[in-house]
Amino acid sequence: MSTRSTASAGTTRYRYQAADAQGTMTRGEIDAASAEAAVDLLRRRALWVIDLEPTTTSAVPTAAVPPVSTSSGHLLDRIARRTTDGHESLAILTRSIATLLASGVPLERALAFAASGETDPRWQGVFLGLQRAVTSGESLSQAAGRVESLPRAYAPLLAAAEASGSMADTFARLADDLEHRSQLRSRVRAALVYPTLLAAASTVGTLVILVVVVPRFAELIAGAGGTVPASTQLLTGLSTLLSRFGWLLAIALMLAGTALRQSLQDAPRRRRWHAARLRLPLIGRFEREQAASAYLSTLAVALESGVPLLGAMSLARGTVGNTDLVERLLRAEVEVRDGGAVSQALAGSLPALSTRLLEAGEQGGALAPLSRRAAAAATDQVQRAITNAVALIEPVMILGFGGVVGFVALALLQAIYGINASSF
Repeated sequence: MSTRSTASAGTTRYRYQAADAQGTMTRGEIDAASAEAAVDLLRRRALWVIDLEPTTTSAVPTAAVPPVSTSSGHLLDRIARRTTDGHESLAILTRSIATLLASGVPLERALAFAASGETDPRWQGVFLGLQRAVTSGESLSQAAGRVESLPRAYAPLLAAAEASGSMADTFARLADDLEHRSQLRSRVRAALVYPTLLAAASTVGTLVILVVVVPRFAELIAGAGGTVPASTQLLTGLSTLLSRFGWLLAIALMLAGTALRQSLQDAPRRRRWHAARLRLPLIGRFEREQAASAYLSTLAVALESGVPLLGAMSLARGTVGNTDLVERLLRAEVEVRDGGAVSQALAGSLPALSTRLLEAGEQGGALAPLSRRAAAAATDQVQRAITNAVALIEPVMILGFGGVVGFVALALLQAIYGINASSF
Protein backbone atom coordinates (compact mmCIF):
# COMPACT_ATOMS: atom_id res chain seq x y z
CA MET A 1 0.00 0.00 0.00
CA SER A 2 1.51 3.31 -1.06
CA THR A 3 0.15 6.83 -1.51
CA ARG A 4 1.47 9.92 -3.24
CA SER A 5 0.26 13.51 -2.80
CA THR A 6 0.37 16.38 -5.23
CA ALA A 7 2.82 19.07 -4.17
CA SER A 8 2.01 22.75 -3.92
CA ALA A 9 4.20 25.79 -3.60
CA GLY A 10 6.02 26.20 -0.29
CA THR A 11 5.74 22.55 0.71
CA THR A 12 8.28 19.78 1.09
CA ARG A 13 7.87 16.21 -0.04
CA TYR A 14 8.44 13.62 2.72
CA ARG A 15 8.97 9.92 2.30
CA TYR A 16 7.27 8.01 5.09
CA GLN A 17 6.86 4.53 6.50
CA ALA A 18 3.78 4.00 8.67
CA ALA A 19 1.37 1.37 9.95
CA ASP A 20 -2.40 1.36 10.23
CA ALA A 21 -4.47 0.10 13.17
CA GLN A 22 -4.18 -3.48 11.87
CA GLY A 23 -0.38 -3.26 11.77
CA THR A 24 -0.20 -3.25 7.95
CA MET A 25 2.90 -1.59 6.54
CA THR A 26 2.38 1.53 4.42
CA ARG A 27 5.04 3.35 2.39
CA GLY A 28 4.58 6.49 0.37
CA GLU A 29 5.26 10.18 -0.04
CA ILE A 30 3.35 13.19 1.26
CA ASP A 31 3.71 16.94 0.82
CA ALA A 32 3.51 19.20 3.86
CA ALA A 33 4.88 22.50 5.13
CA SER A 34 6.90 20.77 7.86
CA ALA A 35 7.62 17.36 9.37
CA GLU A 36 5.09 18.03 12.15
CA ALA A 37 2.45 18.86 9.57
CA ALA A 38 3.25 15.66 7.67
CA VAL A 39 2.81 13.59 10.84
CA ASP A 40 -0.49 15.36 11.54
CA LEU A 41 -1.77 14.64 8.03
CA LEU A 42 -0.87 10.98 8.34
CA ARG A 43 -2.50 10.76 11.77
CA ARG A 44 -5.73 12.02 10.20
CA ARG A 45 -5.52 9.04 7.85
CA ALA A 46 -5.22 6.72 10.90
CA LEU A 47 -1.55 6.03 10.10
CA TRP A 48 1.14 5.89 12.78
CA VAL A 49 4.48 7.16 11.53
CA ILE A 50 7.51 4.91 11.98
CA ASP A 51 9.97 6.70 9.72
CA LEU A 52 9.76 10.12 8.07
CA GLU A 53 12.42 11.90 6.02
CA PRO A 54 12.43 14.56 3.29
CA THR A 55 13.21 13.42 -0.22
CA THR A 56 16.50 14.50 -1.79
CA THR A 57 14.76 16.79 -4.25
CA SER A 58 12.27 19.58 -3.65
CA ALA A 59 8.59 18.89 -4.09
CA VAL A 60 7.38 18.88 -7.69
CA PRO A 61 4.02 18.06 -9.29
CA THR A 62 3.23 14.38 -9.42
CA ALA A 63 3.23 14.30 -13.21
CA ALA A 64 6.91 15.23 -13.26
CA VAL A 65 7.93 12.38 -10.97
CA PRO A 66 8.70 9.02 -12.65
CA PRO A 67 7.00 5.98 -11.17
CA VAL A 68 8.91 4.03 -8.55
CA SER A 69 9.83 0.45 -9.42
CA THR A 70 8.56 -1.85 -6.70
CA SER A 71 10.87 -4.72 -7.69
CA SER A 72 13.98 -2.55 -7.53
CA GLY A 73 12.85 -1.23 -4.16
CA HIS A 74 12.58 -4.76 -2.81
CA LEU A 75 16.02 -5.55 -4.25
CA LEU A 76 17.54 -2.56 -2.47
CA ASP A 77 15.81 -3.63 0.75
CA ARG A 78 17.32 -7.12 0.47
CA ILE A 79 20.78 -5.69 -0.16
CA ALA A 80 20.43 -3.38 2.84
CA ARG A 81 19.36 -6.27 5.04
CA ARG A 82 22.39 -8.34 4.07
CA THR A 83 24.74 -5.50 4.96
CA THR A 84 23.35 -5.06 8.49
CA ASP A 85 24.15 -7.28 11.44
CA GLY A 86 21.55 -9.09 13.50
CA HIS A 87 21.54 -6.60 16.38
CA GLU A 88 21.00 -3.67 14.04
CA SER A 89 18.02 -5.36 12.37
CA LEU A 90 16.61 -6.33 15.76
CA ALA A 91 17.04 -2.74 16.97
CA ILE A 92 15.04 -1.44 14.00
CA LEU A 93 12.22 -3.90 14.66
CA THR A 94 12.23 -3.18 18.39
CA ARG A 95 12.08 0.56 17.70
CA SER A 96 9.16 0.01 15.33
CA ILE A 97 7.25 -1.98 17.95
CA ALA A 98 7.90 0.73 20.53
CA THR A 99 6.57 3.39 18.14
CA LEU A 100 3.44 1.39 17.37
CA LEU A 101 2.72 0.63 21.02
CA ALA A 102 3.20 4.29 21.98
CA SER A 103 0.70 5.22 19.26
CA GLY A 104 -1.96 2.91 20.65
CA VAL A 105 -1.57 -0.06 18.30
CA PRO A 106 -2.34 -3.36 20.10
CA LEU A 107 0.60 -5.60 20.92
CA GLU A 108 -0.59 -8.37 18.59
CA ARG A 109 -0.73 -5.95 15.66
CA ALA A 110 2.67 -4.50 16.49
CA LEU A 111 4.21 -7.98 16.55
CA ALA A 112 2.43 -8.83 13.29
CA PHE A 113 4.03 -5.77 11.73
CA ALA A 114 7.46 -6.96 12.93
CA ALA A 115 6.77 -10.34 11.30
CA SER A 116 5.60 -8.84 7.99
CA GLY A 117 7.26 -9.39 4.64
CA GLU A 118 9.27 -6.17 5.00
CA THR A 119 11.09 -7.62 8.02
CA ASP A 120 14.63 -8.97 7.97
CA PRO A 121 14.23 -12.72 7.29
CA ARG A 122 16.54 -13.44 10.23
CA TRP A 123 13.85 -12.15 12.62
CA GLN A 124 10.64 -12.66 10.66
CA GLY A 125 10.03 -16.16 12.01
CA VAL A 126 10.92 -15.10 15.55
CA PHE A 127 8.35 -12.33 15.72
CA LEU A 128 5.77 -14.43 13.90
CA GLY A 129 6.11 -17.02 16.66
CA LEU A 130 5.83 -14.32 19.33
CA GLN A 131 2.72 -12.90 17.68
CA ARG A 132 1.06 -16.33 17.55
CA ALA A 133 1.95 -17.00 21.19
CA VAL A 134 0.47 -13.67 22.34
CA THR A 135 -2.66 -14.22 20.23
CA SER A 136 -3.15 -17.61 21.89
CA GLY A 137 -3.10 -15.99 25.33
CA GLU A 138 0.54 -16.52 26.38
CA SER A 139 2.52 -13.63 27.83
CA LEU A 140 5.12 -12.05 25.57
CA SER A 141 7.91 -12.50 28.13
CA GLN A 142 7.29 -16.26 28.40
CA ALA A 143 7.29 -16.64 24.63
CA ALA A 144 10.45 -14.53 24.27
CA GLY A 145 12.17 -16.59 26.97
CA ARG A 146 12.06 -19.65 24.69
CA VAL A 147 13.80 -17.85 21.79
CA GLU A 148 17.54 -18.39 22.12
CA SER A 149 18.41 -15.92 19.34
CA LEU A 150 17.05 -12.96 21.33
CA PRO A 151 19.41 -11.22 23.78
CA ARG A 152 19.40 -12.72 27.27
CA ALA A 153 17.92 -9.59 28.83
CA TYR A 154 15.02 -9.38 26.37
CA ALA A 155 12.54 -11.69 28.12
CA PRO A 156 13.14 -10.55 31.74
CA LEU A 157 12.83 -6.90 30.76
CA LEU A 158 9.55 -7.64 28.99
CA ALA A 159 8.33 -9.44 32.13
CA ALA A 160 9.10 -6.33 34.19
CA ALA A 161 7.32 -4.20 31.59
CA GLU A 162 4.24 -6.42 31.73
CA ALA A 163 4.14 -6.07 35.52
CA SER A 164 4.56 -2.28 35.43
CA GLY A 165 2.53 -1.56 32.29
CA SER A 166 5.42 0.22 30.55
CA MET A 167 5.72 -1.99 27.48
CA ALA A 168 6.29 0.84 24.98
CA ASP A 169 8.98 2.47 27.13
CA THR A 170 10.75 -0.87 27.66
CA PHE A 171 10.80 -1.60 23.93
CA ALA A 172 12.24 1.88 23.37
CA ARG A 173 14.98 1.24 25.96
CA LEU A 174 15.75 -2.14 24.40
CA ALA A 175 16.04 -0.46 21.00
CA ASP A 176 18.44 2.15 22.44
CA ASP A 177 20.58 -0.60 23.95
CA LEU A 178 20.65 -2.67 20.75
CA GLU A 179 21.52 0.38 18.66
CA HIS A 180 24.29 1.24 21.12
CA ARG A 181 25.80 -2.25 20.81
CA SER A 182 25.46 -2.28 17.03
CA GLN A 183 27.23 1.07 16.75
CA LEU A 184 30.04 -0.16 18.98
CA ARG A 185 30.47 -3.30 16.88
CA SER A 186 30.48 -1.21 13.70
CA ARG A 187 33.21 1.03 15.11
CA VAL A 188 35.30 -1.97 16.08
CA ARG A 189 34.93 -3.55 12.64
CA ALA A 190 35.68 -0.27 10.86
CA ALA A 191 38.82 0.29 12.95
CA LEU A 192 40.10 -3.23 12.25
CA VAL A 193 39.52 -3.20 8.48
CA TYR A 194 42.83 -1.58 7.54
CA PRO A 195 45.03 -3.62 9.92
CA THR A 196 43.36 -6.81 8.70
CA LEU A 197 43.93 -5.93 5.05
CA LEU A 198 47.51 -4.93 5.83
CA ALA A 199 48.15 -8.23 7.63
CA ALA A 200 46.64 -10.23 4.74
CA ALA A 201 48.66 -8.33 2.15
CA SER A 202 51.87 -8.74 4.17
CA THR A 203 51.30 -12.46 4.60
CA VAL A 204 50.54 -13.01 0.93
CA GLY A 205 53.52 -10.90 -0.13
CA THR A 206 55.89 -12.79 2.15
CA LEU A 207 54.64 -16.18 0.95
CA VAL A 208 55.00 -15.15 -2.70
CA ILE A 209 58.60 -14.08 -2.09
CA LEU A 210 59.51 -17.28 -0.24
CA VAL A 211 57.61 -19.77 -2.39
CA VAL A 212 57.91 -18.24 -5.88
CA VAL A 213 60.80 -15.76 -6.08
CA VAL A 214 63.45 -17.34 -3.85
CA PRO A 215 63.33 -20.89 -5.38
CA ARG A 216 63.96 -19.51 -8.88
CA PHE A 217 66.81 -17.41 -7.63
CA ALA A 218 68.22 -20.42 -5.77
CA GLU A 219 68.36 -22.34 -9.08
CA LEU A 220 70.41 -19.52 -10.62
CA ILE A 221 72.80 -19.52 -7.67
CA ALA A 222 73.24 -23.29 -7.85
CA GLY A 223 74.02 -23.11 -11.58
CA ALA A 224 76.53 -20.29 -11.19
CA GLY A 225 78.50 -22.00 -8.39
CA GLY A 226 80.45 -20.06 -5.83
CA THR A 227 80.14 -19.67 -2.09
CA VAL A 228 76.65 -19.08 -0.74
CA PRO A 229 76.44 -16.79 2.33
CA ALA A 230 74.78 -18.03 5.51
CA SER A 231 71.87 -15.58 5.15
CA THR A 232 71.13 -16.90 1.67
CA GLN A 233 71.34 -20.50 2.90
CA LEU A 234 68.86 -19.68 5.65
CA LEU A 235 66.52 -18.00 3.18
CA THR A 236 66.63 -20.84 0.65
CA GLY A 237 66.20 -23.41 3.41
CA LEU A 238 63.08 -21.66 4.68
CA SER A 239 61.79 -21.38 1.12
CA THR A 240 62.36 -25.10 0.52
CA LEU A 241 60.61 -25.95 3.76
CA LEU A 242 57.53 -23.93 2.82
CA SER A 243 57.49 -25.21 -0.77
CA ARG A 244 57.73 -28.89 0.14
CA PHE A 245 56.09 -29.07 3.55
CA GLY A 246 53.84 -26.01 3.59
CA TRP A 247 50.73 -28.18 3.45
CA LEU A 248 51.94 -30.07 6.51
CA LEU A 249 52.45 -26.78 8.32
CA ALA A 250 48.90 -25.69 7.42
CA ILE A 251 47.49 -28.98 8.72
CA ALA A 252 49.55 -28.67 11.91
CA LEU A 253 48.20 -25.16 12.50
CA MET A 254 44.63 -26.34 11.96
CA LEU A 255 45.12 -29.25 14.36
CA ALA A 256 46.69 -26.92 16.94
CA GLY A 257 43.74 -24.54 16.67
CA THR A 258 41.28 -27.41 17.05
CA ALA A 259 43.18 -28.75 20.07
CA LEU A 260 43.19 -25.29 21.65
CA ARG A 261 39.43 -24.93 21.21
CA GLN A 262 38.88 -28.37 22.68
CA SER A 263 41.10 -27.63 25.65
CA LEU A 264 39.17 -24.42 26.35
CA GLN A 265 35.99 -26.46 26.79
CA ASP A 266 37.32 -27.27 30.25
CA ALA A 267 35.93 -24.57 32.59
CA PRO A 268 39.01 -24.10 34.85
CA ARG A 269 41.37 -23.97 31.87
CA ARG A 270 39.09 -21.53 30.06
CA ARG A 271 38.97 -19.27 33.09
CA ARG A 272 42.77 -19.25 33.38
CA TRP A 273 43.02 -18.39 29.69
CA HIS A 274 40.49 -15.54 30.05
CA ALA A 275 42.28 -14.26 33.14
CA ALA A 276 45.59 -14.30 31.23
CA ARG A 277 43.98 -12.31 28.41
CA LEU A 278 42.96 -9.59 30.83
CA ARG A 279 46.60 -9.12 31.84
CA LEU A 280 47.79 -8.50 28.26
CA PRO A 281 48.82 -4.86 27.64
CA LEU A 282 46.38 -3.87 24.87
CA ILE A 283 43.99 -6.80 24.53
CA GLY A 284 43.26 -6.90 28.25
CA ARG A 285 42.31 -3.24 28.45
CA PHE A 286 40.13 -3.47 25.36
CA GLU A 287 38.31 -6.58 26.60
CA ARG A 288 37.75 -5.08 30.04
CA GLU A 289 36.36 -1.82 28.64
CA GLN A 290 34.13 -3.63 26.16
CA ALA A 291 32.74 -5.88 28.89
CA ALA A 292 32.12 -2.84 31.09
CA SER A 293 30.24 -1.09 28.29
CA ALA A 294 27.94 -4.06 27.68
CA TYR A 295 27.42 -4.71 31.41
CA LEU A 296 26.60 -1.13 32.35
CA SER A 297 24.34 -0.58 29.35
CA THR A 298 22.22 -3.62 30.20
CA LEU A 299 22.25 -2.66 33.89
CA ALA A 300 20.87 0.78 33.03
CA VAL A 301 18.12 -0.64 30.78
CA ALA A 302 17.07 -3.16 33.44
CA LEU A 303 16.97 -0.58 36.24
CA GLU A 304 15.02 1.90 34.11
CA SER A 305 12.51 -0.85 33.30
CA GLY A 306 11.85 -1.54 36.96
CA VAL A 307 13.94 -4.69 37.45
CA PRO A 308 15.29 -5.01 41.02
CA LEU A 309 18.99 -4.29 41.51
CA LEU A 310 20.14 -7.90 41.97
CA GLY A 311 18.07 -9.03 39.01
CA ALA A 312 19.49 -6.21 36.89
CA MET A 313 23.04 -7.19 37.88
CA SER A 314 22.33 -10.80 36.95
CA LEU A 315 20.97 -9.78 33.53
CA ALA A 316 23.94 -7.50 32.92
CA ARG A 317 26.35 -10.30 33.88
CA GLY A 318 24.93 -12.40 31.05
CA THR A 319 26.34 -9.96 28.47
CA VAL A 320 29.95 -10.54 29.60
CA GLY A 321 31.85 -13.28 27.76
CA ASN A 322 35.03 -13.40 29.83
CA THR A 323 34.54 -16.16 32.42
CA ASP A 324 37.03 -14.64 34.86
CA LEU A 325 35.08 -11.37 34.85
CA VAL A 326 31.81 -13.30 35.12
CA GLU A 327 32.98 -14.95 38.35
CA ARG A 328 34.05 -11.58 39.75
CA LEU A 329 30.66 -10.11 38.92
CA LEU A 330 28.94 -13.06 40.54
CA ARG A 331 30.90 -12.45 43.74
CA ALA A 332 29.88 -8.77 43.51
CA GLU A 333 26.22 -9.80 43.44
CA VAL A 334 26.73 -11.87 46.58
CA GLU A 335 28.34 -8.87 48.26
CA VAL A 336 25.42 -6.61 47.29
CA ARG A 337 22.95 -9.24 48.51
CA ASP A 338 24.72 -9.14 51.87
CA GLY A 339 24.23 -5.38 52.10
CA GLY A 340 27.34 -4.04 50.36
CA ALA A 341 27.43 -1.04 48.06
CA VAL A 342 27.25 -1.65 44.32
CA SER A 343 30.21 0.59 43.53
CA GLN A 344 32.46 -1.13 46.08
CA ALA A 345 31.37 -4.61 44.99
CA LEU A 346 32.16 -3.84 41.34
CA ALA A 347 35.39 -1.95 42.07
CA GLY A 348 37.65 -4.82 41.04
CA SER A 349 35.69 -5.72 37.92
CA LEU A 350 34.85 -2.40 36.25
CA PRO A 351 37.09 0.56 35.33
CA ALA A 352 37.66 3.17 38.02
CA LEU A 353 35.62 5.86 36.23
CA SER A 354 32.63 3.54 36.01
CA THR A 355 32.71 2.70 39.70
CA ARG A 356 33.00 6.41 40.59
CA LEU A 357 29.89 7.17 38.56
CA LEU A 358 28.02 4.27 40.15
CA GLU A 359 29.04 5.55 43.57
CA ALA A 360 27.65 8.98 42.72
CA GLY A 361 24.44 7.35 41.51
CA GLU A 362 24.03 5.43 44.75
CA GLN A 363 24.57 8.50 46.87
CA GLY A 364 22.21 10.62 44.78
CA GLY A 365 19.50 7.98 44.33
CA ALA A 366 20.00 8.00 40.55
CA LEU A 367 21.73 4.69 39.91
CA ALA A 368 20.03 4.02 36.56
CA PRO A 369 20.95 7.37 34.89
CA LEU A 370 24.49 7.20 36.23
CA SER A 371 24.79 3.60 34.99
CA ARG A 372 23.94 4.84 31.51
CA ARG A 373 26.57 7.59 31.80
CA ALA A 374 29.09 5.02 32.96
CA ALA A 375 28.21 2.85 29.94
CA ALA A 376 28.78 5.81 27.61
CA ALA A 377 32.12 6.52 29.29
CA ALA A 378 33.16 2.88 28.90
CA THR A 379 32.18 2.99 25.23
CA ASP A 380 34.39 6.05 24.74
CA GLN A 381 37.22 4.18 26.43
CA VAL A 382 36.70 1.24 24.05
CA GLN A 383 36.95 3.60 21.09
CA ARG A 384 40.16 5.11 22.48
CA ALA A 385 41.61 1.66 23.11
CA ILE A 386 40.86 0.66 19.51
CA THR A 387 42.39 3.87 18.17
CA ASN A 388 45.54 3.41 20.25
CA ALA A 389 45.86 -0.26 19.30
CA VAL A 390 45.46 0.47 15.60
CA ALA A 391 47.94 3.34 15.83
CA LEU A 392 50.46 0.91 17.32
CA ILE A 393 49.71 -2.15 15.20
CA GLU A 394 49.94 -0.45 11.82
CA PRO A 395 53.58 0.75 12.07
CA VAL A 396 54.63 -2.54 13.70
CA MET A 397 53.17 -4.51 10.80
CA ILE A 398 54.70 -2.18 8.23
CA LEU A 399 58.10 -2.43 9.89
CA GLY A 400 57.76 -6.22 10.14
CA PHE A 401 56.96 -6.66 6.47
CA GLY A 402 59.66 -4.17 5.55
CA GLY A 403 62.13 -6.15 7.66
CA VAL A 404 61.23 -9.38 5.81
CA VAL A 405 61.67 -7.72 2.42
CA GLY A 406 64.93 -6.13 3.56
CA PHE A 407 66.30 -9.48 4.77
CA VAL A 408 65.37 -11.17 1.47
CA ALA A 409 67.00 -8.38 -0.54
CA LEU A 410 70.16 -8.51 1.60
CA ALA A 411 70.44 -12.29 1.32
CA LEU A 412 70.03 -12.21 -2.45
CA LEU A 413 72.48 -9.34 -2.89
CA GLN A 414 75.09 -11.13 -0.77
CA ALA A 415 74.69 -14.21 -2.96
CA ILE A 416 75.16 -12.11 -6.12
CA TYR A 417 78.27 -10.46 -4.70
CA GLY A 418 79.65 -13.89 -3.74
CA ILE A 419 79.13 -15.21 -7.26
CA ASN A 420 80.80 -12.16 -8.80
CA ALA A 421 83.75 -12.42 -6.41
CA SER A 422 84.32 -16.08 -7.19
CA SER A 423 84.30 -15.43 -10.94
CA PHE A 424 87.47 -13.28 -10.74
